[in-house]
Amino acid sequence: MSVLDDLLEKIDQQEFVRLSADIRTVLHQHQRWFNSLNLALVTEETVLQEEDYCCCSHSHCQFGQWIKRILDNPKFHHPFFFDLDVQHKNFHAVANQLLTGLQLHRPVNLLLYKTLIEAQEAFILEVLTLFEFSVVTTNQFDIVTGLMNRRSIYSVLNYEKNRMARDSSRNCCIALVDIDHFKRVNDRYGHDAGDSALSQVAAVLHSFTRQSDSLARYGGEEFLFVLPDIKIAEAQKGIERVRRKLADTPIMTTQGNIQITASFGITQLSAQYDIENSIKRADEALYLAKNSGRNCSAYIDLDSFSAADRETANGQIDDHLHQLLARYSKRINSEL
Repeated sequence: MSVLDDLLEKIDQQEFVRLSADIRTVLHQHQRWFNSLNLALVTEETVLQEEDYCCCSHSHCQFGQWIKRILDNPKFHHPFFFDLDVQHKNFHAVANQLLTGLQLHRPVNLLLYKTLIEAQEAFILEVLTLFEFSVVTTNQFDIVTGLMNRRSIYSVLNYEKNRMARDSSRNCCIALVDIDHFKRVNDRYGHDAGDSALSQVAAVLHSFTRQSDSLARYGGEEFLFVLPDIKIAEAQKGIERVRRKLADTPIMTTQGNIQITASFGITQLSAQYDIENSIKRADEALYLAKNSGRNCSAYIDLDSFSAADRETANGQIDDHLHQLLARYSKRINSEL
């Protein structure tokens, strides 16, 4: 997994788009400054300003100002950005020494210049890594809802699974959501109205997420919540609040407001099981919710499994597993 994949938990589509655009702009400006620096060293003449080689020159260039804005946002408190900031400062520290020597009419120190080139290469490599990640990740969001798509939510699931494997005290729950009778919306109002309704439903669901939570459009009219550091009982309460809010929120169409409800299936993500097995448990709980009249929630608590059933639940996904999970599926009391 990329060292940056966990940013998917914190940053939305618009922020990734803005990130890639900003990187392109500030990197271009920094390269122009580097070219001016090289020209000054070759000609032994400089038109650079004093702020370009003072002790805090890194904070005067556009890249330095951009990385400061990034680090002022807690969402970007990530080792990669802190390391990028250090590399940028190191680059300017070497450049400052060369420019100071130029001001004092000293010959260029070739060893120091080699260090500058190496610092520039390391810095550019980090920036391009970030740029590539931001561009690729932008394509991992659903164009209709702006949420993560199925591919990107699996990066989050893998991250949480590995995190629990390293620390057995951690918990994570997941919840599958299926909009009730959504085909009727498309058939009656058209697919454009259907897309608008999906976007509005996504907004309601997303409004209930914590900063650490992730939400994706899993496919069609299905969504998937990933809820780190929460136990199954707490997840049930939270999802029930989401379900009731959605049922109470009018969805706007060109032909007037309509009511949309959804069914929810909740379970734990397991560090020991394949992700597909955990998804299957959530899907089985969702199946019970839909068969119980829809607009309700159901759950499967893995902790309630017998040792033998736990082993079976980690096996092949087939009819036998379907029957096993059906026995453990429980509908949530709507008064919860």
